Parts: sequence; C-alpha cells; structure tokens
Amino acid sequence: MHRYRPKAPLAEAADKLLRALVAALLGTAWFVYLWGVRPTALTAGIAMGGLLWLAARQLGKKRMLRREAQMRQMIGGELALSRLMMLSPRHAAFQAALWLLPKADIHMEKALPWGVLGRWKEGRVLIRLIAQHESLPINVQQIIKAVRDAHDQEADRCILCVTAPVSREAAAYAEDLEMPIRIVGREELVALAGAGAPATDEQLRRMAQGRRHRSRSLRELLSSVLAPAKAGRYLWYGAGMGLLGILTRQWVYPIPAAVCLLLFLGCKIHSWQKKEESW
Repeated sequence: MHRYRPKAPLAEAADKLLRALVAALLGTAWFVYLWGVRPTALTAGIAMGGLLWLAARQLGKKRMLRREAQMRQMIGGELALSRLMMLSPRHAAFQAALWLLPKADIHMEKALPWGVLGRWKEGRVLIRLIAQHESLPINVQQIIKAVRDAHDQEADRCILCVTAPVSREAAAYAEDLEMPIRIVGREELVALAGAGAPATDEQLRRMAQGRRHRSRSLRELLSSVLAPAKAGRYLWYGAGMGLLGILTRQWVYPIPAAVCLLLFLGCKIHSWQKKEESW
C-alpha cells in the first residue's frame, strides 16, 4: 500500500509554489513581450498568471475527483485481494468468479474445492484461482496443474485468476497450449475487485492512522530532506527560481534559488557520505 501514500507536506507545498511561479512567469513574459520591461507589464503579467493559476486549479479539482475515484477502486481492490488470501480455496475461487461476472457473461454451474465450473461462449469453462503472495511468481507447473484440472472437468477453456505475477516461461507455455487459457493477472483482478467494492472513508481513515509513527529525530529528518532522490527536484527548483530572478530582476527570487541549490549540494554530499560508510 505504500504507493498510495500522499506526498510529504513540504513536497506538496513546493509543487504548488512552482506551479504558481510558472503561471506568473508565463503571464509576465506575455506582457513584457507586448509592452516591454516596465512596472505595468509586470503587474499585468502577475495578474494574468493568477488567472491562469485559478483556471488550472479548477481543472485540477475535476481531475482530482476522477483520480480519487480511481484511487478508491485501486485501494479497495488491494484490500479485497488481501482478504482473499485469507479465505479457504473454495470460497476464494468463488469470490474471484463473482468479480469476473460483470466483465464476462459466465453462468456458474458448480463450485469446486479449488475453482468454479460454468458455461461461457457456448462452451464449458473452468475458473481456477492461484492465490499466493506477489513475491512468488506463477511457474509452469502451476499452469500445467490448472490445465489438467480443466481437462478432468471436461472444460473447453480455462480462466486462470492469479494474485502474483506470471513468470516469462509460464506465460510462454500458456500461449502454446491447445486449450484456450485466459490469465487474469493481479492488476486486472485488483481493478475488477475495486470496481465492485471501492475503499470507504472508514478504511481510508484506518490506513491513515496506521501510517502514523513516532516523531523522527533530527538525524532522520535530515536524511529525509537530503535524500538522493530529491536532488534533481532541488536542482530544477533552484534553476527555475534563478531564471525568474534574471528575467524579473527582483531580489526575492535569488534567495530561494540559492537555498534549493544548497539543498542539491547537500543531497550530493549526503549521498557520497553514505557510499563511504557502506564501504
């Protein structure tokens, strides 16, 4: 679930500031091009930049609502898949078959201890579930066992739902089989489960409470601020603010530009120190 966590408050504030500065820069550049470098051009440019920023913010709100709905579905699907791993094989396979019903017109006929037998596209189909942790890829032997089970039930095709990635050898083997086999991967299974049961506010609240941890020490906070992955962002922020200072000749821009560039150097120095300590 770590990939669903929001950005840090400092990173989110820095992104908002950069978007506002870019909007102001575009508006200022337009009026400077029309009127030349004068106070009225700068004032009108900043006002136009504000209008551009407000328009982009309204569009961003609509996009955020769509992303929130998609995120709720993905989180709800991940939670449903986690609960699926704890069910008995019979109940887990039946639940996976229920997730497939809105996408495929399958008429279920019989629940098996490890799958569901039904009819689909004028033929018999076996819905087989392989539930295991995503760190363990699906191998060729598991594909062979699923196909053997389909033959034992006299099925014409097989739908294999997996909660882990399929290895390259297993995927190649499934493509060469005479029996048509449809593999529903983990990501697709998460989307199907989340479409029917998106995450609720209570679930999101419990996830947020679970992420709360003790206050970090100064050393841990410094390591987070000077993380090597943030070096490129600091460099771009510093270069952008420095460019604004050159174009507008305002004394306020070089100060944050210098701070960002110092943070960039700090990230590089911190990265070198960590490499030396590892040796």
